[in-house]
Amino acid sequence: MGPRWGAVTRSSSSAANMVGQDPESPRPATSPSGQAAIPEDEISRLVETMMNLEVKVFALEAEMGLNSELEDCRQVIQELAGAFRVSNAPIVAHDAGARLQIPESKAYGGPRDAKEVENFLFDMEQYFLAANVEDEARKVSTATMYLTGDAKLW
Repeated sequence: MGPRWGAVTRSSSSAANMVGQDPESPRPATSPSGQAAIPEDEISRLVETMMNLEVKVFALEAEMGLNSELEDCRQVIQELAGAFRVSNAPIVAHDAGARLQIPESKAYGGPRDAKEVENFLFDMEQYFLAANVEDEARKVSTATMYLTGDAKLW
């Protein structure tokens, strides 16, 4: 959208000739109706202002186009986010009766055999992983339920 008013910019002599005044005359020109004509510098200023406004309108139109494209992108992102949430949903049903059965660990009675202690600790870690227990305090309280005899006294 370029300037459409290029025909308005004329030299001072042609503007003076248009209103019927001698270009060399120091008096302001008057129109046939008797009103004073607009000075050439005022016309130039108005034309420049109009061209600046046209540039700004062009920039605003371009920005509005970008805003519309941005809104389209936002809609696509929302659609993709919805699809992503659906694809990340657990496959297992959330039914309370559909819980996974985790075999319980064997109780530890307290023999001071390194192999027995190591097996007990390994079994407890596997149990915690399967039961999704992450809190350390809960792990300790659960593990103490599987201690018997002298091991409970420690």
